[in-house]
Amino acid sequence: MKTLFRGIFSTLVGVIVCASMFLSCTENEDYGLLFDVPGQIVTEFNATVVVPFTSRNIASVTVSTIPDGWTVEKVDLVNRTLTIKAPSAFAADGNKIEENGELRLRGYTPAGTSVAATSYLSLLNKYQDLSDKYSNSYVLTQKNTRYTIDLTHKGESSEVINPDGAYVLWQTDDDLIKYSSYDNKTGKFTFFVGAEEIKDDNNKVIDTKVPDGNALVVAFDAEGNTLWSWHLWVTGSDVETTAIETSVGTFMDRNLGAYHNSNGSTKIDDIYRSYGLYYQWGRKDPFVRPQDYKFTGDNDQSVWNFQSTTMKFHYINADDDEGVGTEEYAMLNPMNYILGSKDNAYDWIYSSHNDNLWASGGAKSVNDPCPRGWRVPDAGVFEAFDIDEAEDMDALANVHNMYGWHIVDKATGVKMFMPGAGRRSFENGKLTNINNYGYENVPMPWTGYYWTAGVGVEDKTKARSMFFDLNTTRAVNNRYEAGKEMYRANAMQIRCVRE
Repeated sequence: MKTLFRGIFSTLVGVIVCASMFLSCTENEDYGLLFDVPGQIVTEFNATVVVPFTSRNIASVTVSTIPDGWTVEKVDLVNRTLTIKAPSAFAADGNKIEENGELRLRGYTPAGTSVAATSYLSLLNKYQDLSDKYSNSYVLTQKNTRYTIDLTHKGESSEVINPDGAYVLWQTDDDLIKYSSYDNKTGKFTFFVGAEEIKDDNNKVIDTKVPDGNALVVAFDAEGNTLWSWHLWVTGSDVETTAIETSVGTFMDRNLGAYHNSNGSTKIDDIYRSYGLYYQWGRKDPFVRPQDYKFTGDNDQSVWNFQSTTMKFHYINADDDEGVGTEEYAMLNPMNYILGSKDNAYDWIYSSHNDNLWASGGAKSVNDPCPRGWRVPDAGVFEAFDIDEAEDMDALANVHNMYGWHIVDKATGVKMFMPGAGRRSFENGKLTNINNYGYENVPMPWTGYYWTAGVGVEDKTKARSMFFDLNTTRAVNNRYEAGKEMYRANAMQIRCVRE
């Protein structure tokens, strides 16, 4: 039952009555039980709150689970409310309490059939309201925290929408984004990010940390059509304070959607956690990492929706869906990777090119996938860098297991590590970080591809990127291209730069 209220898909609940988790039917019974506010019932010490619920054909209600230190003072089945009193102090003050936890009700019909409903209680010792900082992407760094974001703006633009509902479309852990709810009167989406245990060598829990992960929230209208979507990026350190100053701007220390930067580490977990998300040029919605750091089997990282159901990304062309290949289609289908159209120079837009999807040298675009205060870098920004000469000339055995390069600011000497996280192919969406030059010994992985906001110069149908690779035959064949032109249907990494 723990997943019942991780998201609210209001139109679905209203239409599919008998099949839903909240309302049930048998041949002779029609009954239901759910909380009106399915998450984040927030209060202060010793405060009393009245919590409404909805029931149908329920004769009695009992409290089956409540966090330590909380008390239910009254169950009013006539008015369908619970009266709850919060603990008197935090657990740190010596009381045995749970500052955050689940409240579970069990309702019984006259025939004795039972149904459960779950909500969430929090003392709100940690809370972040980000609704005035609307963006396409939010960086979330605090554990055991309730967050609120705005779902009435498209990106950071002034274009306003009025969603009827919202839910978590996918997340990289089925327990990452919990107890989500949407208020269609205010346009605010609220959810909870918990904590992940840290264990010592003896498997003893010694601390907790914010869980690493990514998620996508989707808003929809009364007919269930997607209106917009937002990226939730959960990472253990603040990208603002770890940023890297260079002569051409301040960069994040990690790729967009990565959990940290491996900075040349050869540890497998460090390498894998430094891979970011993949973006087709000009699209705001991300695609996930490979299943592991080696790109084994071309398998995507697993994702789940708010109901803990496994979700799959789809790789689509005109043969699969005649409506594919437009900006509107991309917005409506954030889990569909649009394969490149040969008839339109392998752009994911099939009948034209839009050079302004990610603005270069101007105002941040409505489609820019970077968090507020950051943007996709301009076209020529990587001209200021080159691969680190010492690594370029070092013995292969000393560098190839890093799966990446340090690039060096030629003006200041500042170094920035760029993981070789490869790309998704414009032809089929497959993940690859290997370049095969036809040598007898195929180069070891890796290659790095990083989008800029700029479009092609020699071929204006393409877009510009920074590219590097490790050549395992001769060090002098290592390559770095600051302005490589690539087909726009490729999906590649992004290293955001401060606006």
